[in-house]
Amino acid sequence: MAYNFDLPIISYEQPRHILSGTHRNYLMHRIPALLASSNETVSDDGSSATMVSSYPNASYRNPAEVARRLADDLFLDTEFPHRLFLPHNFTPSYNYPLVVWLHSEASSEMELDSVMESLSDQNYIAVAPRANIRSSTKQRLFQWGNSKADFAFAEEAVCECISSAVELLPVRTDRVFLAGFGLGGTVAQWIGLQYSNMVAGVVSLSGAMPSLGGSLSNWKSSRHLPVLFSHRRGSSLCSQSDLQNAMRFSHRAGLNYRFSTLWSEEDSFSEADELSTSMLAVANRFMMGIVTDSEISFEPESNRDHLVGPFGVN
Repeated sequence: MAYNFDLPIISYEQPRHILSGTHRNYLMHRIPALLASSNETVSDDGSSATMVSSYPNASYRNPAEVARRLADDLFLDTEFPHRLFLPHNFTPSYNYPLVVWLHSEASSEMELDSVMESLSDQNYIAVAPRANIRSSTKQRLFQWGNSKADFAFAEEAVCECISSAVELLPVRTDRVFLAGFGLGGTVAQWIGLQYSNMVAGVVSLSGAMPSLGGSLSNWKSSRHLPVLFSHRRGSSLCSQSDLQNAMRFSHRAGLNYRFSTLWSEEDSFSEADELSTSMLAVANRFMMGIVTDSEISFEPESNRDHLVGPFGVN
């Protein structure tokens, strides 16, 4: 399966509808109309209460609902369930960096709203594909698998999301980031290291380095890829041993890994496996450093740290 994100026509094994320039222009002009028509303050599923923004125009109050309408009506004809996020004060004429978020375990693509609100509600367009394994029979909760077949599914879902975003939305093709939490972070590393020419950087939050055979098969061509490996003290998702393994293997392979360990005196082991605003703040600085080609600090803002979530509520 071949993907070329710089071209308007993308090659797939299966036939796929390709948008004409006229159709794409129609969609881009349709976005402001969707924004203008979105005057609800809370979404119908109640999950976007934190997404309500203070737009100067009273009709611009719910970007989460706008994103849902765009996804449902205009965005993808993909077979992969997904969630789309548009930045507050979205400007169709501006080319945004794209974040592909790989969600945490026992959750779903619906966590993207809370993640982006804490990461940055202004800087990025974001899309989150749904994992392939159902982790609950009673709720819509999912998780990523760790077999080669599972990783192949994740690769296809991510590539499809990137392709469609590039086709339909104002995305900088040279500023595409993969990011994830827990096993989602591990999967993000796997895909980034396999397709380093496809992404500008990878963010792994509490995600161990992939151990599946072949994960470093393209290590020579991946040496330029910036990877943020963020670890929280006491985490069972990414232990101290996992951190040491990542440091050792990335050093041996000459990979461009940057390590960040977050902790505070108030940390408890019950919270060590939770996603926090400090982790997302470091991730935002890492990605914006790449976008702006500038040096960044990895120092956490512990005085403003709080947990993001809970996830898994659909």
